[in-house]
Amino acid sequence: MPSNPLISRHATRPWVSDYESLLDDLRHCYWEDYTDQAFNEIASDLKRTVEKYGHIDYALFPPTFRWHLCSSRLSQGKFDNWDGWEYRSNWSITFQGWNGFQMKIPKWNGKPVSKLVIASEQGIGDEICYGSAIPELIVRLGPKALELQCHPRLVPVFERSYGIKCVPRKVLSEITEGDAVVALADLFMIYRREKAHFPRKPFLKVDPVKREKWLKFLDGYPKPWVGVAWKSRHGELPLETMVDPFLGKGTVINLQYGDFSMDLLETFSNPMNDMDDHLALVSCMDKIVSVTQTLVHEAGALGVPCDAIKPPKGTGEVNCHLWYYGVGPSPHDHPIYGSVKVFESFEDWKNGQL
Repeated sequence: MPSNPLISRHATRPWVSDYESLLDDLRHCYWEDYTDQAFNEIASDLKRTVEKYGHIDYALFPPTFRWHLCSSRLSQGKFDNWDGWEYRSNWSITFQGWNGFQMKIPKWNGKPVSKLVIASEQGIGDEICYGSAIPELIVRLGPKALELQCHPRLVPVFERSYGIKCVPRKVLSEITEGDAVVALADLFMIYRREKAHFPRKPFLKVDPVKREKWLKFLDGYPKPWVGVAWKSRHGELPLETMVDPFLGKGTVINLQYGDFSMDLLETFSNPMNDMDDHLALVSCMDKIVSVTQTLVHEAGALGVPCDAIKPPKGTGEVNCHLWYYGVGPSPHDHPIYGSVKVFESFEDWKNGQL
């Protein structure tokens, strides 16, 4: 029986498997100026490096490149290697001390403490997303040991949902009390090491009084109640085409912050002013259709069915690749939220409505 050249090649050069896995990660990396030529040049350099050392040594790579590779792995559902996660933002680089900054209290080492400060970062959507790991931390340390420093608009939401002390977040230099501190997003490195570690269940609780108010407001409007949002920093979707599949089949409700439309039911609930109220409204929806933005996190955290659509490149303030929207054929599951389906493009979503 002839030998398999691939197996033989891997047996004599074990670094090949590592390199081919790395090549997969490289294919899903995201840069503004990422071209076929750039890919081939980087791939050749990586091959020489991996062949020289016989394995992948991530410490040889620049921090930004390590973050890109980390984001790529996570978007593919590879959660066993979080190298580069610490370089995800300037805030994280400062928190880790890579730029010389030193926290005034020690970083958490995973052991029991009387008071652990959880420091939040980035936007409200990210705080909701990474907050999904707080229930595991509560099991580990108990609710009384935790203080979550979060965006002021999320304080009442998180206090109600987790039953822990929540305060407005501070700059890192002002975190001076507590036995240890941990970055909220770093909880994923601890508690999300494989796909099975993502519960994909609702975890936020809304104010029942606010929810009842919105149910009374919506009462009498035809169901299903479909909430839509079409703009974000990442890009924009064509509102008229988004609404078409639902015309005459229910009520389309504007959940877009900072923008209005005469064709939609307006509620004037603004998450920029009152996130608690907005979450209560979102919880009343039968379905959400949204460009990738905070509304997707709200829907997912509440268990509301949601179609999350990646916008066309170049239609927003920034072009970014957020790992938690994944990659793959449309629609695919959101790794964190069980009620969210992700579409790679608006065309994919539109074709799915036919």
